[in-house]
Amino acid sequence: MSQRFSAQQWARWFEDQRSSGLPHKKFCESIGVSLNSFYRWRKKLRLEAVGQPSAVDPGSDQPDFVPLSIATFTTVEIDLPCGATMRVPGDASSLRQVLGVLFELGVSPQ
Repeated sequence: MSQRFSAQQWARWFEDQRSSGLPHKKFCESIGVSLNSFYRWRKKLRLEAVGQPSAVDPGSDQPDFVPLSIATFTTVEIDLPCGATMRVPGDASSLRQVLGVLFELGVSPQ
């Protein structure tokens, strides 16, 4: 039987992972959770943070999107599935260009 962790525990782990600098996979191995659970909980908490329903269809092959509103930031961080974090200038033009290239390559930012 798998162990269940609270949303607060997952939120702490996401902070720990970001500050550790470890790729998602290595971090998950270090705390003994699956990479799939890591991504599912990250998505769930992000959706809840923007007020979206958090129901996730684990059998869906379609990427899930949340509304994006562009605010004034000096940089925007994009988490890539490989565990890398991409930092992009926060202006709308640069962000559109980078996202366009990622989508052309078939990369779905996290």
